[in-house]
Amino acid sequence: MLQFMPVMTLWACAFTSLRACPFNPIVGNASLIAEVKAMLNDAKMPVFDTFSCYLEPETKMSDFTDSLAFAAELDAQYIMVMGNDTDYSRMRDNFGLFSDEATRFNLIPTIEFVPTRPLCTMAMAVQMIQESGRAGTICLDPMHFMRTGGTGAEIKSYGAKYFPYTQLNDGVLFAGEPNPADFGKMRQGQRKMLGEGDVPLYEYFDALPADLPLSIEIPIELGAGFRDVRVKPYSSREWATVALKNSRDFMAGYHASRADRA
Repeated sequence: MLQFMPVMTLWACAFTSLRACPFNPIVGNASLIAEVKAMLNDAKMPVFDTFSCYLEPETKMSDFTDSLAFAAELDAQYIMVMGNDTDYSRMRDNFGLFSDEATRFNLIPTIEFVPTRPLCTMAMAVQMIQESGRAGTICLDPMHFMRTGGTGAEIKSYGAKYFPYTQLNDGVLFAGEPNPADFGKMRQGQRKMLGEGDVPLYEYFDALPADLPLSIEIPIELGAGFRDVRVKPYSSREWATVALKNSRDFMAGYHASRADRA
């Protein structure tokens, strides 16, 4: 994120997402925390969400306190949570406790369902929110949604309150997908540049609330499709420029298409 910030500022991005834990964690690293705060302050860049907290079988709410406090310190709005517990009842109850803890820090929990983990579909994520009695939301990953059979009609059926923002990505629908028998244990997905994969993004955006904030997810590994990265790898700043241009071009095409279909 730090390497992307100058390009995000140049392109007038409205906010940033921040991975605070558990992979390459910022939480607990005092010098990195200071560097992150300084760069965010210099860029006048608000933090929209931080991620990711995992609901595991052995989860204790105290495991999340430092991450929640850090997110609150950055004035983040949302804290992302994923479900990695095959005991649904325990995971649901832990989500309720997590939501209560997030509320203490003025954070809104948002669930990302992932077809490789037990909390694998939007239907399950919405069910868990409803049964917990808490005010959670969904962070829609379009590729994950496609791979679990998601449609625009399903998005509309839940209503706008569940979708305060969405990720923007594309990817491959492998042969035999979606197969409900595999949900929760699917292989890792394959990302693509926007407009080059199988995700029905136009259908999803037609169903989502208008003008949602977009969290761009276009991994730097896709750079190998443009040049020999073994000889000339992309810098973070270069790739941020490529990803942002791809996103803006794609969304311009979507809005033009929507106008034509009006």
